[in-house]
Amino acid sequence: MIELDHLIAPEQSEYTLWVVALLTLPLLSGLISAFLKQQAPYGSSFLIGLNLVVAGFLALSLWDEPVSIRGSWFSLAGNDFTYSFFLDRLALAMSVIVNFVALLVHLFSIEYMREDPSKPRYFAYLGLFTFSMMGIVLFHNLLFMFIFWELVGLSSFLLIGFWFEKKSASLAANKAFILNRIGDLGFITGLMILYTQFQTLDLDAVKSLMAISEIEDGNWVVAFKKAGQEVMASLDGRWLSAAGIALFCGAVGKSAQFPLQVWLPDAMEGPTPVSALIHAATMVAAGVFMLARIFVLLDAQALEVVAIVGAVTAFMAAIAALSQFDIKKVLAYSTISQLGYMVLAMGVGAFSAGIFHLITHAFFKAGLFLSAGIIIHQLHHLEKGGQKFDPQDMRVMGGLRRKMPVTFFAFLLCSLALVGLPGFSGFLSKDAILLDLAVWADEKGGGFYIPEVLAFMTVVFTAFYTFRMILLVFFGEFRLAGILGRNQLENELHEGNGWLTVPAVIFALLSLSIPFGFTLNPEDSWLMQALPTPMYVVPVAYAAQSLLDIPHETFEVLHGLVNAVSIGLALAGLVLAYWVYRPGGKLQKSFIEKREPVGVFGQVSFYHWYLNALYEKIILKGILAKARGVAWFDRWIVDEAVNLLARLQVVIAYLTRWFDRVFVDGLVNLTAHSIGKVGQLTRSIQSGNIQAQILVTFIFLLTLILLLVL
Repeated sequence: MIELDHLIAPEQSEYTLWVVALLTLPLLSGLISAFLKQQAPYGSSFLIGLNLVVAGFLALSLWDEPVSIRGSWFSLAGNDFTYSFFLDRLALAMSVIVNFVALLVHLFSIEYMREDPSKPRYFAYLGLFTFSMMGIVLFHNLLFMFIFWELVGLSSFLLIGFWFEKKSASLAANKAFILNRIGDLGFITGLMILYTQFQTLDLDAVKSLMAISEIEDGNWVVAFKKAGQEVMASLDGRWLSAAGIALFCGAVGKSAQFPLQVWLPDAMEGPTPVSALIHAATMVAAGVFMLARIFVLLDAQALEVVAIVGAVTAFMAAIAALSQFDIKKVLAYSTISQLGYMVLAMGVGAFSAGIFHLITHAFFKAGLFLSAGIIIHQLHHLEKGGQKFDPQDMRVMGGLRRKMPVTFFAFLLCSLALVGLPGFSGFLSKDAILLDLAVWADEKGGGFYIPEVLAFMTVVFTAFYTFRMILLVFFGEFRLAGILGRNQLENELHEGNGWLTVPAVIFALLSLSIPFGFTLNPEDSWLMQALPTPMYVVPVAYAAQSLLDIPHETFEVLHGLVNAVSIGLALAGLVLAYWVYRPGGKLQKSFIEKREPVGVFGQVSFYHWYLNALYEKIILKGILAKARGVAWFDRWIVDEAVNLLARLQVVIAYLTRWFDRVFVDGLVNLTAHSIGKVGQLTRSIQSGNIQAQILVTFIFLLTLILLLVL
């Protein structure tokens, strides 16, 4: 019988100090920002760059030899709580990506935040965020992962609301924080279920114990030894599915999946580099990373829920991106949609494809956000003479490819990767997901074709809103010049400097397929081969069919068809976008005058399926009505009962005081008075007069004789 104490026994490694350094350097970068003041951007960037070097060193050293580090944290009521690090290929790859993206965002922010007086605080928050993300990546214990999960939530709250003097930024930060806490309630529920069953949250131990658990008469049973004593744990089998779905709720909040995705578009209120770091590359991907860590623990029912939620989210967000005016909101909805693809991949069992898309998306979406940041930054400097406009609104853009050619180049490459055209990284990772999805749908049949349909329809919409954005921003005439006056603005808008453009161009080059393999077959990519799909360890009765069990010929038969359909749909979306928003066309000319789309479809798209209205008008209103009801009950029932009791106590106190004064004090006073009178009487008897004493004695004796005679 397996011994739990052996599973969580301490393990040391010669790389322990390197791992500690990898975790703490970002925190140090944040702490020193408070002391460096105006030099904070450079000191913070240096430490993040140093951390990238450490991450690269560990990746080269441990790529083929994963290292596990474990130690005792504390003991409580006979239960040992441990910490553990696990550096496998997934953790090493994520460490490099997080630090790489963080470094380029730091460098970009040096120029972007140059004139902001609060930039030391900004870089301190960036350091805290990077530290929190590294904790999620490095720790291999679900409890520690949850702790750093919450720290990421705190970091994002601080960064989204960085310009807290703006009410919209403050509200967006609160919204993100609250909705993430709703998802985290599910996360912690899943942790409690797993701990109840396995009495540990160490991931290696949980996986080992899950592998020996069984389903007996509908019960989820596992037997192991703990401190020499045999333990037999048993739960209803439905708790196995519940644990997986509850843990997935954490990813629903963090990775902005349906129905909690409404916080991410509002989160664009933070500085644009924050959007690149948090909402495009790392924080929102933390949910997908967590799913990858617990992938083998998910049963068939939980995986089906994951797949359906991912497909619905990808489709809904793509629809919402079609009609937005704010360039950052288009990219935000795009992020939600692409995260839906990643979650969908995990749900259908396409582990490698999901991680592949997480990594490629990190590069091309960060590049898009930084390119958008350059545009916003340069337009912002045109606000002179009290003339105000929204530099994020695409209605004031147009024709920027001539004024900002480097930014156009970076934006275009990243956009083509987002669309998923051959020659770009997004094509390889997205089509890997679509291929595995097609095989999964064919194996399951029935209603499970719906996620496949939604995913392929999303390809068209992705191409449409992406090319719509390119046409409105970079082609046609510079609309702001017509709004505010060409003579003042025409010659002032120019390309950003090297601090801004170099990071965007680096991300654009990484959006090509060459770094991952110039091929139409995702299986030929070194990254797909380096991160193979693991086998499920849940009891066979509840386990989903693994894609590894499906003959390879099935994938080969569908591969060409999926490629052709995907490319065809993407090109159709591009052509349709060009036909609608072509330069000089009627719609592009009138775009400046548009306020909001008309028609049912346009309204549904612009208002994101009315999800915010649903929350505010129905759910929030219902909660507020319930709160008002509870407040009324508290005020008029509970408070009045307390007040009545208080009044009764006052009345009783008055009665008690009256009784005390009249009866108790009266009796005491009467007794004292009587004793005084008796004292006075006896005092008169004890006068010392011998004649009086003889008389009293005579009377006493006479009385006594009379009593005896009679």
